Amino acid sequence: MSFLVLAATAAISASAVPHAAPAHSLEVQHRGAAYTVDYVTRVETRAKAIGISPPARTSSRRCILTAQVSVERRIQPAGGARAIATVLPGTRTFTQSQPGDCRRDDRQRGEFVAGKADAISDHVRELASADHHDTLAAIDAARDFAAK
Repeated sequence: MSFLVLAATAAISASAVPHAAPAHSLEVQHRGAAYTVDYVTRVETRAKAIGISPPARTSSRRCILTAQVSVERRIQPAGGARAIATVLPGTRTFTQSQPGDCRRDDRQRGEFVAGKADAISDHVRELASADHHDTLAAIDAARDFAAK
């Protein structure tokens, strides 16, 4: 039994894949100033092998792939000043199960995330549309803080 726990623990791995290009961008005019608001996705993937593979029987090994998607909002003033960055609440998790062991390379995880690209884009657009009032409040808070 301890061998199974050890094997499962050794098979767990994680990697974070931040996308440099914004997944969604928009221009905001607020109190006479222009701002660019970028929504950048951060995808953290994990692969965990479960089950056993005895030599004389059929294998029950499975690879559980999990991708956790979070979205960061970056508010950039038009003048080129520093951006205000905030990670938005509302992390979304995607899970997939495949037969066999988890591969050690990132190709398996990349294919998994690529297969969920439409769902990830929908999640980003959903968060961005619900974030308008919070964006304006963050701009006002930064202006008030800078004025004091």
